[in-house]
Amino acid sequence: MKGQILLCIYMIILFSCSVNRDNKGINVETNKNIETLAICFEIADKGFWKIPFNDYQPMKYLARKRFEQFRDQNVIQIIDTLVNKGFWLDAMVEVLLKSSPLPNAELKYELEKSTISRLSNNKEEATRLINEFLISLNKFYIDARLPDYFTENKNYFDSVNNEVRKNLPNKHFITTMESYYGKQNDSYTLIPVPTLWHTAGLGLRIKGTSGFKVYNIFGPLIVTKDSLDFGYGYNNPDKINELTVHEFGHSFINPVTELPENRTLIDKYNYLFKPIKDKMAKQGYNNWWTCVTEHLVRLGEIRISYALGDSSRADRIRNDYINNRSFIYLTHLEKVIIDYEKNRKEFKSINAYIPILLKSFVQIDTLNYKN
Repeated sequence: MKGQILLCIYMIILFSCSVNRDNKGINVETNKNIETLAICFEIADKGFWKIPFNDYQPMKYLARKRFEQFRDQNVIQIIDTLVNKGFWLDAMVEVLLKSSPLPNAELKYELEKSTISRLSNNKEEATRLINEFLISLNKFYIDARLPDYFTENKNYFDSVNNEVRKNLPNKHFITTMESYYGKQNDSYTLIPVPTLWHTAGLGLRIKGTSGFKVYNIFGPLIVTKDSLDFGYGYNNPDKINELTVHEFGHSFINPVTELPENRTLIDKYNYLFKPIKDKMAKQGYNNWWTCVTEHLVRLGEIRISYALGDSSRADRIRNDYINNRSFIYLTHLEKVIIDYEKNRKEFKSINAYIPILLKSFVQIDTLNYKN
């Protein structure tokens, strides 16, 4: 409790010292590049239709019925080939997010090295495959008359965006998050994609001027049956809040845990992965580095909830993460992070403190997890 009070006092002081700082909002927009990709996945052999969800999503149904006649297009065959290589939706979304608008899409920003390596260890080969993919998608956009589709359904996409805007996190969320981490990003954007399957979510970033342009791309958050009676799938403030805080949190944590020296520190304690390895794998976290990064992002979620004065949310997500999702090291990390919150004159940003958090894993030796 003492740590929580200190954190709240600290954040109030910090806010009073930063009133002249830009009060960033959260952008909400439709991305036609990504929406077009989602349509392709709806009709591709390796696409969404094999995902076993039985909820009805109006735009998925419409996309499949309207565009299934284009299943023989080259882009559909290329998508199936890329999926077989392990270059699935998340990687293709990054390509489309970092490309100019269809039907003149070409890569504008550098892809993550990990993304390129999923295609080929030969950069030239990977570049060739990505270019072929974009050229074929440009042709699909024209042949399938996607501009007409977006014009005809503009009201639906606008309604989706408005539903998300009505459920955005606390207006102080961005300021609080940047103050807590001691870093700023250029912008924060939510991209709802109603053609994605229910519960899908991706966090991506593009290098900006002072930080990153941060994006959260996600499908409907709740089951929909008919848009007039059940909304558009995004009328859930708790889910939008939690998804946003989590995915935006990665933009502060990942660049630090990705540093070679911090990867070395993380690897030093990889024996701690053993007791939770199976439970992490079921959530898609298949290695210790990812597990640690997810711990740190969730740690931030809890502490930022306190900074926003929402202790009930902090308690709720802590209980869920530890008891239901096996993020068992959060209890330890929360005790250690108090030092960061009390000594911000010394630790200007989370970058300076993460090595201390990582080294503190040595204190968990008493749990006898080491082989």
